[in-house]
Amino acid sequence: MDPFISSILSNLAVNYFVNFSTPTIKKFFQRAFELDPSLKDDLKNAKTTKDLEKAFQKSVGVIDAQAGTGEIAVDRSFLKALREIKFDHQDGKVIIQGSVLRAGVLETGGEGSGETEIKSAELKSKGTKIVVGRGASVRMTGNARIKQN
Repeated sequence: MDPFISSILSNLAVNYFVNFSTPTIKKFFQRAFELDPSLKDDLKNAKTTKDLEKAFQKSVGVIDAQAGTGEIAVDRSFLKALREIKFDHQDGKVIIQGSVLRAGVLETGGEGSGETEIKSAELKSKGTKIVVGRGASVRMTGNARIKQN
């Protein structure tokens, strides 16, 4: 990562990520740059703190969670992202229960041998809404996914 950008990110993010190390912050922004390469230019061309804050807000608009071989549980929660929420069960398990998820794009399911289960939840994207009512569930296994735009 460019040393100038690294310095800006570390200084800007210190108030947001007090409990995280510099490598963790760098990894977070590298992922953000992969999703939106224009962020690098936004940071390089920033002239005011307002410009920096705008670029930072743009970068935190994504939640990307991967279960690996473990488990991710979203239970009675509200998650909102400006741009995207993505859960990938991989070879583990994702459970979304009694929760509301909202983002421009929502992606659930995954690749691998794992599973995703959605129970009593609402998933709302920019153009779609899935409501899984009380007592109902949606279960995906293997290479199955739902992408809502």
